[in-house]
Amino acid sequence: MAALAQGCIVRVYQPLSGLHDPRVVDPTLPNLADTEINLVCPAGGGLTDAEASSLCDNVRALFENQGAIVRTRDSDAPEAPTPPRTQLSVVLRSRTTNNTKHPLSWALCVASFGVLPAVVEESFAQDVSIRDARGSLLLTDVLEGRVVERYGFGPWFGNVLLNLTRTKDDRLDQDVASRDLSTDLYGRLSQLVFNARVRAQMHDSALAQTE
Repeated sequence: MAALAQGCIVRVYQPLSGLHDPRVVDPTLPNLADTEINLVCPAGGGLTDAEASSLCDNVRALFENQGAIVRTRDSDAPEAPTPPRTQLSVVLRSRTTNNTKHPLSWALCVASFGVLPAVVEESFAQDVSIRDARGSLLLTDVLEGRVVERYGFGPWFGNVLLNLTRTKDDRLDQDVASRDLSTDLYGRLSQLVFNARVRAQMHDSALAQTE
């Protein structure tokens, strides 16, 4: 039964609060070319040290691809001085808000030899806080989502049949949930950091006018 569960999985990602909010920033453009970011991704809340490090690496690449200079706890200082930039501190804290294995569904799955699905549901939250160089809080947000996994031959075979009627982009396979989650998360993070950058620059301009 374990082997069956490992091979026959239908995984669905569902965006919740924040992740489906409108965004206009295109992460493939140099939106952060004049920005310097100190990025921190603490472990905890269901995230291991390795997972936190992987998250930081991915988000660092996301911001660097948009032109930002990004430093993490493990990164080195730049070798050469850089021109004045908008400085931001970004902290990403991940936590699991719900993890339910639905024991009755597992019992039914075993009794039906995998025809009926066993269900595992996990909800998560990504807490985002962004501050300027003076430590003033510019922006906070909570991005929430859910991943539902259905194990068993029944849901797997049903999904295979449905995939025959779906377009290529709508088909469900093992990588779709991860791809869609990454697209939503990275797109929203890009929008939040861009908004914080604009707000920081407005603050700096207002302070310069009062001096």
